[in-house]
Amino acid sequence: MCFVMKICNDINESSCTTIVKILNTYKKEWVIIIVGQTSIEYIGRASSYAYPANRMIIVKPDGSLLVHESTRVDPLNWQPPKSSSYFECIGDKLRLRSTRDKPYEEVFIEFIEIDFIKVCKLSTTKLSIIGRESDLIKLIVSNPQILTLTEDASIVGIDIPTPYGKIDILIKKGDTMVVVEVKNEKAGVSAVAQLKRYVEYYLSQNNKVEGILIAPEITQEALALMNREGFRFVALHELVGKSRSNLTLEKFININKT
Repeated sequence: MCFVMKICNDINESSCTTIVKILNTYKKEWVIIIVGQTSIEYIGRASSYAYPANRMIIVKPDGSLLVHESTRVDPLNWQPPKSSSYFECIGDKLRLRSTRDKPYEEVFIEFIEIDFIKVCKLSTTKLSIIGRESDLIKLIVSNPQILTLTEDASIVGIDIPTPYGKIDILIKKGDTMVVVEVKNEKAGVSAVAQLKRYVEYYLSQNNKVEGILIAPEITQEALALMNREGFRFVALHELVGKSRSNLTLEKFININKT
């Protein structure tokens, strides 16, 4: 089957065998979207079954699988990137099997009725972060409570010098010092290691210390290290959303430029 150059193309075939052939061919480069009545079985670390209902199924070229219903941001079922998706026919009904190796998990989706099938050629991009680290620091300094700290939290200072570098923000919360490291790009292990050095410096002075890392996103390795050290990661979008003044980051930056 050959498609004209459009973002999305409809699969209007009636034969299950033909649909399977098309989907298994295009799944490597196209996003597949199927809306219909489905039942879902999950087998892995636990087991679950979703009774027949109307759902949207999304299969991405990186192996990701998302099952959405009418509410909630989070999918009902999902599989991460690098999973393997395979379409097949059970009788005359379409079935999708998605498999993950480590840990081993399988999701079986049986299509009882199909409203439509689309394959879409979508882009892969990254967000451009607006604002420098200094802009983010100003936002926190203006309202440290957006870090969900207590009302009595107060800013000790910014760019606090230590033998290991300068701490972006130092906050006092009761008898606890809160060390805040801010990044305007995806945080990796090096950012967590930097935060750890600052925390250990204040611990060596017999202080109670908490560590917070703020960034747009974080690598899995860095997040695992954060959890082991007992530090807290705050995603940038969560931080801005919690602002009690409802002031967006972009407006905040513009105000501070005037």
